[in-house]
Amino acid sequence: MPRQVQGNSRATTVEWFLCLGLVAYALTVVVLQHQHLTSLSSSDADVFALLSAAKEAFVSGVSSSSSKSEVVAGNTVLSHRPASLILQNPKLPDWVKRYAAWHGRQRRRYLDARRADSSSAASSEADDVKFLISRCLQRDKCGGASDRLQDMPYNLMLANRTNRVLLVRWEKPAPLENFLVNPPDGIDWTLPDEMYDYLMEEGDWNLGEKETSESKIVSTIRRSSAAPMFRRYENDVVGHKIYHEIFRLLFSPSKALAERVEATMKSLDLTPSHYSSVHLRVKYPVKGVDEHTFTFQKHKKDITKWATNAVNCAAELHPNTTIYVSSDNNDTVGYLLEESHFAKHYIDATKHKKHPLVVKLVARDYSNEVHHVAFSDNKESDGFMNVFEDMMIMGMGRCVAHGMGGYGRLGAAL
Repeated sequence: MPRQVQGNSRATTVEWFLCLGLVAYALTVVVLQHQHLTSLSSSDADVFALLSAAKEAFVSGVSSSSSKSEVVAGNTVLSHRPASLILQNPKLPDWVKRYAAWHGRQRRRYLDARRADSSSAASSEADDVKFLISRCLQRDKCGGASDRLQDMPYNLMLANRTNRVLLVRWEKPAPLENFLVNPPDGIDWTLPDEMYDYLMEEGDWNLGEKETSESKIVSTIRRSSAAPMFRRYENDVVGHKIYHEIFRLLFSPSKALAERVEATMKSLDLTPSHYSSVHLRVKYPVKGVDEHTFTFQKHKKDITKWATNAVNCAAELHPNTTIYVSSDNNDTVGYLLEESHFAKHYIDATKHKKHPLVVKLVARDYSNEVHHVAFSDNKESDGFMNVFEDMMIMGMGRCVAHGMGGYGRLGAAL
C-alpha cells in the first residue's frame, strides 16, 4: 500500500496489510513539500503498488514453523525464510516452482556439457540451452543498485516464458556476490568466471534483443517498464503480491552483509516488523541538484522539509514506534537524529517526561558518506556494503516512507 512523501510519483510505500483505511485517510491530509511533484498519476500509483507487498497475507500460506522473524543458519538473516519453504507456499504460482527446478537442471546440463567438450560450443550437447543475462559489465552504463535489482522478478517471468536460464553478472562496482548470493534451494543466478568464459565463446550477448528471438543469449541492463508490467500481471493474473517472494528465491544476504545487518539491528534494538523506516534520496538530480557537487547546507531548507514530512508520514501510520533513518547523504541523517524537533521531543519525553507521543529515530553509523553504486570512484566492495545494509533493514520493517528514486521503493518491496 504505497504512499509517497517526495518524488516523481509521490507514493510512500506502506507494507501493512491492515492499514488500508488509515492510508486512505492519510493520503487526503498529508501536504507534500516537494514542488517538483504536484500530482499522483494512476500509472505512478501502479508502479509503487507493485513495490508494496502485503507480506503477512502471503506468508499466511506457509506453516507457522517459518515465522517472519526466524533466524536461519547460513547466509540468511532474520526475515529471509529458506527458499525451500517459499517454494512450498500454495500462494506462489506453479510456474515459479517449475521454473526454479527447470533452471537448476538446465544450468547444470549446460555446464556439464561444456566441461565435457570445452573445445567447441557448437558441438555441445546442451546447445539448445538459452540464456537471459542481467548484466553490468565494465563498458555498460548500469545505474544504481535499485535500477539493476528491481527488475529481477520481471526478468524471471520473461525467462520462464521464453525458456531461458536467468543469470546475473556484475563487474562494477564489484561482483554482486559480495553483497547478495543465491539462497540454498533457490535459483542459482550466478555466472562464475568458468561459465562466463563459456558464454563469451558462444558469441554476442545481444544486449536489448527480445527474449523471444532465436539467439542463444540475450542480455539486459535495466528496464524502465518492468515494474508496471509486473504489477499488471500480479493484479490481473495472480491476484496478490509475489514480488518479495520471487526476490527471496533469487537473493539472500552474503555472509558479510548478514553479519553487518544483524549487528546493526542488535545494536539499535530493532525487531523485524516492529519498526518503520524512512529513506531520503536527497541527491536525486532534479531542481538543480548535482550528485557530484551536492552539499547539505546548500539544499538544507528543502531537505529539512522533506525529512520532516517523511518522519511525520511514517509516524502517522505506525505511531509510537522506532523509525530507522537512511539517506544518500549522511548530513541528512545527522540532522534528523541530532537537530530536528523529533530528536528534541524524544529527549523531552524520555528525560523530562514531556510529549507523551514521540518517535525514536535511529540509524547505523553515519559518519561516512554513502557511496552511490553508479557514481562513486570507490573501488572496494566493502565501501558499498551500507547500500545493501540499508536496503535489507528497510525490507524487514513494518512500513517505509520514501521519496524520489527507486532505492526506497525497492527496500519497501522487500
